[in-house]
Amino acid sequence: MRTYILLTILFLSQLTFSQSIGSYNININKYDKSSKIAQIIEKTSFYNSDGIKTDIEHKDFNKSMQLTSLKRFDEKNKLIWLNIYKYDSLQRRVRLDNKKWINIIGYQTKHTEYKYDSIGNFVQLDYNSKKQISNISQYYFDKKKDLIRLETFTGNGSLIGYETATYDYETNIMVVNQYNNRNELVNSNDRPINHSGDKKQKSSNNYNEQGDLIFYKRNWNDNDNVCYTIEYKYDKSGNWISKKRYSHIKTESGKLKRKKIKMVKTRKIKYRE
Repeated sequence: MRTYILLTILFLSQLTFSQSIGSYNININKYDKSSKIAQIIEKTSFYNSDGIKTDIEHKDFNKSMQLTSLKRFDEKNKLIWLNIYKYDSLQRRVRLDNKKWINIIGYQTKHTEYKYDSIGNFVQLDYNSKKQISNISQYYFDKKKDLIRLETFTGNGSLIGYETATYDYETNIMVVNQYNNRNELVNSNDRPINHSGDKKQKSSNNYNEQGDLIFYKRNWNDNDNVCYTIEYKYDKSGNWISKKRYSHIKTESGKLKRKKIKMVKTRKIKYRE
C-alpha cells in the first residue's frame, strides 16, 4: 500500500511539474483582457518565525494582456527569476525562455516551445539547460476550447501519465481524472469551472464586493481552528494595490483571536493610455 501511495505521489509531482488541467485553466484566464495594463510591479513580504522574506516581481504585458516578461528579485535586488514570452501572429504563445538563480551553481537557463495543429491542439516541449528535451506535454481541446485531455511524457517519449476533464456549465463543475502510464485511475477531483461572481470555490469562504477573497479556513484537519482574513486597497480602476493576509484562531463561539500578519503585497500598476 505504501508503495502504491508513493508511486501515486511521484506521478502527480511529475504531471504537475510541466502542467495540469487545473493550473492551465487558472493561468489562461488569470488577467482580464480589457484591463489595459502595461506593467505591474509587485512587492511581497512573508512574515514567519525566521523573520521577513521579501521579493519583487516586474510583470510586463502586451496589448492583448499577455505576459511578455516576468522578472523576480530578492530582498537584495538580485535577479533570481526571469521569464521571456514570445507569441505568433495569432497571439498564441510559441516560446518561453527561463533564467533562474541557483545558489552555488549560479544562473541556469532552460526554455519551452509550443507547436500547434490546425484545430488548436498543441504540444509543449520543455528543454533543459543542455537544450535536451526533458518533458513533453500534449494538450487536446473540445469544440468549446475547453482543455479535455493532457498527456505528459518524458523527454524520450515514454508516457508518465495523463489527465482528462469533463465540464458541466449548468452546475459550474469540472471533473478531473488523473491516470498513470498503465491507464489506472490514481486520483479524481471536482472543482468550479468559473470562480467569478457568485460562483466561488468554497461556500465557507467569504468575498468582498469586488469578488476578492477576504476569509478562508486552513482546514488541515477536522479540528483545525486556524483561519485567515485578507484586507485590500484598490486604485481608481478597481484593481487592488495593497493586500494584507492575517492568521487567526477561531474560538468555539466564532470569534477571531490572536491576529498575526502573515503576508503583505503592494502593487504599482501602469496602464496604457
